[in-house]
Amino acid sequence: MDDKILHTLEYPKIIHKLVQHAATPLGQVEAERTVPSPDLEEVKTRLQMTDEAYKADRLKGAAPFAGIANIRPALRRAVIGGTLSAHELLDIALTARGGRRVKRHIGQIHEDDPLPLMQGIAEMIAENKELEDAIFACIDEQGDVMDSASPELAAIRRELRNGESRIREKLEQMIRSASVQKMLQDAIITLRGDRYVIPVKQEYRSHFGGIVHDQSGSGATLFIEPEAVVAMNNRLRELKASEAREIEKILQRLTALAAEAAKDLELNLDLLGKLDFAYAKARLAHEMRATQPRMNDRGFLKLRRARHPLIPSEQVVPVDVELGNDYTAIIITGPNTGGKR
Repeated sequence: MDDKILHTLEYPKIIHKLVQHAATPLGQVEAERTVPSPDLEEVKTRLQMTDEAYKADRLKGAAPFAGIANIRPALRRAVIGGTLSAHELLDIALTARGGRRVKRHIGQIHEDDPLPLMQGIAEMIAENKELEDAIFACIDEQGDVMDSASPELAAIRRELRNGESRIREKLEQMIRSASVQKMLQDAIITLRGDRYVIPVKQEYRSHFGGIVHDQSGSGATLFIEPEAVVAMNNRLRELKASEAREIEKILQRLTALAAEAAKDLELNLDLLGKLDFAYAKARLAHEMRATQPRMNDRGFLKLRRARHPLIPSEQVVPVDVELGNDYTAIIITGPNTGGKR
C-alpha cells in the first residue's frame, strides 16, 4: 500500500500503539514491519492468529515471554569463533528457557481449546535444555561466572579468598599498632588497582617502608603497600590472572555449545517473534474493544458502531458505515473542523 495513504490513515500511530504491547524485542520488530496485505487468504490467516492469541490471553493470561532477548548478534559471533561474554551466554540460556516455556504454555491451552495456527508455530520451537543447563550451571542470574563452573576455578577462588583474608589480617595488625597509627591519615585498609594499601601521612614517608601506589589530590596522603604484604599481593595478582584464564576457558566451552545450537536458536527467534506479535495484536484489540471482522472479496463493506481507534472511547461517537451492494457512494458531512479527511 502507498506510504502516503498509510500516513493519511495514521497507520504509523496504530503501529506505535501495537509495538508498545509486544513483550520482546522480537515481537516489536514484527510489529514495526507489518503492513496491510492485499491477499484475502493471508488477511484471514492473520485475523485467525490474532483471534487465537486473544482467546489464549483470555483463558491463561500472557505467555511467559520473560527473559527472551534478541540474541542473533551473539549467536553469529559464536558461529564465527568469537568468545561470548557471560552476560551474552546468560541471555542465550534465558531465551532458550523462555522459548521452551512459551511452547509448553501454548501446548497446554491447545489441549483443551484448539489453537491450530499458534500451536503449529509453537511445536516447531526447538528445545535446548542441555545448553540451558550447561550455562545455568556456570553463570548466575547476575551474569557472573560461579565457583562451581569448574573445579579449577573453585580452587583458585578459594586460594584468592584465603590470600585476601591473610593480607587484611596482616594490615589490621599494623594499623592497630600505636606506633603505626600516628603515621596514618586514617586507620583503614583500601585498594589501589588490585593492591591492598594503607593511607600514610606524607611527612612519615621516610619512616614507612613499602611501595607508593597513589597519593591524594592535596598530596597530604600517600597510599602505601607495606613491604610485609608485597609478596602476598603479588601472589594475589598471579591468582587473579589464573582466574581470568580459567573463566576464559569456561566461556569458550559454553560458546562452542551455543554455536552448535545456533541454527535452532535462530529459528526459535523467528517463531517467538511471530507469537509475541500475535499476543501484542490481541492485547491491542482488547484495549480497543475490537471485534474480529468477517472478510469478503465482493467489494462490500459494512461497519457497525465503528470508532476511530485513536480517539478515546469515551469521546468518540460510533457510526454505522455501509458501502457496496445497495450503496455505491458515501457522503461525509460536518463542519470544516470535523475531521472529514
